[in-house]
Amino acid sequence: MNILGIHGNLSCNQHDPGAALVCNGKIIAICEEERFNRIKSARGHLPIFSIQACLKQAGIRMEDVDYVVHPGDSYDDLECRIRLYLKHYFGHVPKLELINHQLAHLASTFYCSGYDEAMCISYDGVGDQKSGALAIANRKNGVQIVDWIEEENSLGHLYGAITVFLGFGLAEDEYKVMGLAPYGKDNIDFRKVCTLTETGFQLNPEIWGRKPRIRSIAEPIYNEARMVEIFGSPRLPSAPITQFHKDLSCSLQRTLEACVIKLITSFHQRTGLRKLCLSGGVALNCTANRYIYKLPFVDELYVQPASSDRGLALGCALETAFKVGTPVHGLDSVYMGVDRSISEIEEAFSTTGFAKEMPSDPSETAAELIASGKVVGWFQGRSEFGPRALGNRSILADPSNPAMKDTVNKKIKYREEFRPFAPAVLLERSREIFDLHGPLPTMTVAVDTREKWRSFLPSTTHVDGSSRVQTVAQTDNPMYYNLIENVEKLIGVPAVLNTSFNIKGQPIVETPLNALETFAGSGLDACLIGPYLIRKK
Repeated sequence: MNILGIHGNLSCNQHDPGAALVCNGKIIAICEEERFNRIKSARGHLPIFSIQACLKQAGIRMEDVDYVVHPGDSYDDLECRIRLYLKHYFGHVPKLELINHQLAHLASTFYCSGYDEAMCISYDGVGDQKSGALAIANRKNGVQIVDWIEEENSLGHLYGAITVFLGFGLAEDEYKVMGLAPYGKDNIDFRKVCTLTETGFQLNPEIWGRKPRIRSIAEPIYNEARMVEIFGSPRLPSAPITQFHKDLSCSLQRTLEACVIKLITSFHQRTGLRKLCLSGGVALNCTANRYIYKLPFVDELYVQPASSDRGLALGCALETAFKVGTPVHGLDSVYMGVDRSISEIEEAFSTTGFAKEMPSDPSETAAELIASGKVVGWFQGRSEFGPRALGNRSILADPSNPAMKDTVNKKIKYREEFRPFAPAVLLERSREIFDLHGPLPTMTVAVDTREKWRSFLPSTTHVDGSSRVQTVAQTDNPMYYNLIENVEKLIGVPAVLNTSFNIKGQPIVETPLNALETFAGSGLDACLIGPYLIRKK
């Protein structure tokens, strides 16, 4: 049974299109369109390249697909449009299914978690006229939605509106606000905008609500005049960031955290369940997840690595697999993209004319470069899915060098100086260095860096003492693990600074040629692509 989940521009100018292929209940491939067409978020695009990549990874054709599934069961003519576009681009139309946007989010997290039973929550901007859903899920009955969060009570819209007010981009720069928040104080009253309730939260209906207008994207609907009345004039994108903007970011972040903790606490009291699965764009707020992770009644927390709309295609495929009676397997690996062949790597070098070396051990060579103060591009194996680079399409550096955070932000990523970086740490050493109680392999939860280690990890410890950590197990990624082991031998710290292999405004690199282009156009000192090394003289 081959089930292809897709998500693309078939309704409301959707963002983050992609495809996921599940064969006999097993996840075979997950691809994002932006990686192929090189347009950040790929808003307004169909997932044509993603579908092709998934089919190629499995060695099948569209004629071999049993179901194609897309989110959007509230759109009347959606199935007709899907049929037309599949016929046009692929010449064949399998059986089509539509499922609810929020159900796709919930399915993407529960089935990937591997849990037998859990409370599941999705929260985002809006999808299928709702901004979230609460569900009880188990392996026998699947995902059963018990409550909805209405569109006009959207945490995603709240966060997105203040993101725009702060001069950043909607559905794109919310993580900047999260990164800016620790530099401010929680001293701005949000009670005129959002209040806590017995079961969660309530946005002020005088500010938030529906308007009879066509919206080209899932943008917040709010009374702009009232927002200005409450918070003052919005920041222009080119204007300096002041202490007020930092304080506003902090106050927003604290408000979000209070809302989600109230929601989750109430849902736990109602269900008695102690395992929690999260998805939806708001679930990518790793700082809020930091406090959810500490809740005494949450024994295990799973946050979908591609919690935003990037994960919808996967949720569609997994939910349909369950419904047709196929045993659904968990997510065995985050490296579910395309694996690039040696011949493709060599062709990229030939095209660009770069001279390459072939070290005997790429992991050891990369570690030596990092230990000597170099910033290194690392391109190996199949690409990760989701917004975080997890060791196959990464930029790596020495986390113990206090200057490295500013160096990478300024000379390589070309981004704001307040933006933090993540540490990737050997799993066996992670509890010694960070306040965690199990593997956190996908950078979805921030945790406290233990006090005695903060001076050893200055470039990956944020100003509030937290780190968006990635634990690395040898069984998950042997080359990456060996690299970090070699770094420890050289500098005494079992971790590397890890950020995505891209520069500001661009998607993560997908091909060897993308990697070489980024190497040439940034301050990277060296790059290892497969078995080959390239360095700047």
